[in-house]
Amino acid sequence: MTFTDIRRAIFILVMALGGLALGACGSGSDNLAEETSELTISLTDAEGDFNQYTIDVDSIRLYKSNGAIIETLPNTARLDFSRYVEVTEFLTTATVPVGSYDKAEISLDFSDAEITVEDASGNSIPGLPEDENGNPLTKVTVEVMVNAQSGFRIRPGQPAALILDFDLEASNEVVINGNSATVTVNPILLANTSIEDEKTRRLRGLLAGVNLDRETFDIRLRPFRIRHHDFGKLTAATDAQTVFEIDGVAYAQQEGLKALARQTGITPLVALGKPDYGDRRFLAQQVYAGSSVPWGNRDVVKGSVIARSGNTLTVVGATVEFDDGRFSFNDEIEVLIDATTRVTKQGDPGNNHRIDEVSVGQRVTVLGHLSDDGQTLNAAGELLRMRYSQVSGLVASVSPLEVDVQHINRRMVVRYDFSGTGINAANDADPEHYEIDTGPLGLASLALFEPVRVTGFPTPFGSAPLDFSAKTVADLSELPTKMLMSYGAAGSETAVVSLDDSGLLLDLASASGRHHLKQAGVITDIAILPSVPFIKPGANPGLYAISQGRRVHVYLDWSAFQLALQRKLGDDRKLVFVIASGHYDASGLLLAARQLVARVTE
Repeated sequence: MTFTDIRRAIFILVMALGGLALGACGSGSDNLAEETSELTISLTDAEGDFNQYTIDVDSIRLYKSNGAIIETLPNTARLDFSRYVEVTEFLTTATVPVGSYDKAEISLDFSDAEITVEDASGNSIPGLPEDENGNPLTKVTVEVMVNAQSGFRIRPGQPAALILDFDLEASNEVVINGNSATVTVNPILLANTSIEDEKTRRLRGLLAGVNLDRETFDIRLRPFRIRHHDFGKLTAATDAQTVFEIDGVAYAQQEGLKALARQTGITPLVALGKPDYGDRRFLAQQVYAGSSVPWGNRDVVKGSVIARSGNTLTVVGATVEFDDGRFSFNDEIEVLIDATTRVTKQGDPGNNHRIDEVSVGQRVTVLGHLSDDGQTLNAAGELLRMRYSQVSGLVASVSPLEVDVQHINRRMVVRYDFSGTGINAANDADPEHYEIDTGPLGLASLALFEPVRVTGFPTPFGSAPLDFSAKTVADLSELPTKMLMSYGAAGSETAVVSLDDSGLLLDLASASGRHHLKQAGVITDIAILPSVPFIKPGANPGLYAISQGRRVHVYLDWSAFQLALQRKLGDDRKLVFVIASGHYDASGLLLAARQLVARVTE
């Protein structure tokens, strides 16, 4: 790995969950006078088909090449991995010993796992985790070799970069059995030191200061739902596009910074933004503070509105965060609002929003007070935030844009009741012809019956048509495509048709499991295509991994990866599955993989 790679990926995306600052402790550690450098750690996850995936993380260790062990997680962290598919959350900043690191080891505990998946009707059903032999799963330790061809070096005074990414889809095989599901778990974590992603970054914690001259603020990190102990401090920059919401009041950049500076006492804060690799900083785009952040004496519900009757909202996929920091998953919950409920809108510095705007399909965060039975949240006099919603499906009409919807906010459209969304019953939203207000957005690249994903907001309740106001429209060519070819737990000797520096071609005839493309949440069976898409390496650096047993080897270079895979297969190993993600050329049946995992038998 080059020095340039390290500098480019200053912000680390780590699956390391809930961990505390890295320290030079553990067996074989160097002396206390050794040089150190700063590490910024975050959490991200690859997408999987789970409504909830809550497990305990017992420990995370980094291994130096000289044998020293750096323990990163002194306390068990309980986390729902399904909540971090669309964002990357900053975990901690730390000072760590310089030197070469070649391995990470993560211990996961499934003993009290809470896993739910969707059945064919879109309902959440419990998933029971088990190992590959059908035994109930308890504790699992996964070994991740960091950049198998070169290791990972932390240099004096230079910010270091590491990604540990828990791939939920590659790690789990789901079989639905009536009202429950069996989840066969073989955890796969990917380690990388340079790849950049486009996910939004999230900071959570307590305000530690504001610098009006530099237009920055400091935050003491309290990641996830942790209410005690700081996890380091990080400075966030702002610009003219940054919007604030503080104590339920919206502000533009300058007034927002001033309002933030006036805060006294303990001020919880959440910031969403992007890393600015050129200036080596985190640039906040949306900032929430004070009573706009769950803290203290209020509960919070996050989910998607699937129905509305008067001032009662039915929210699905609800994550309930209690006022003491605990959290739970409730597939469906009622939220009561009234004229005293304050309403804000993500990314909007205005304060003129009303409860009438909240419609079916709206993603929301609602603060209030939960009933004793946990089924109802009363938000009278409290705060409701309308968040960006996502609609995905097939193009039913290009101009004007209509979508045959399959999912809204990653939940099946069959769960949504659009009654009351229109000016009258005849004009209620029709999910097969969901009408999108695209404004000046370009639609030239769209084509009938191709997948599309639209981000924006449902139009106010009772006002359709139109049904949805778009902020962005992403067609098939702009969206990453995931390809899965599975050959069963025993693997296949004939799965690989060809493998060299140009790419990988897989065999369909020997596939005994899933074999599909997933684009914008839309699944295409590879069997209906003229041929199996050819997987070629995408832009460098990529992220290519070989999983075997409880060990994962990671490569940034395709050539090194394909040679290693050839050696594995030449040693009588069989291919279990390949899951790849990247840009897909449908006309050429080519997938340019930025990320790929190949699992082989032990």
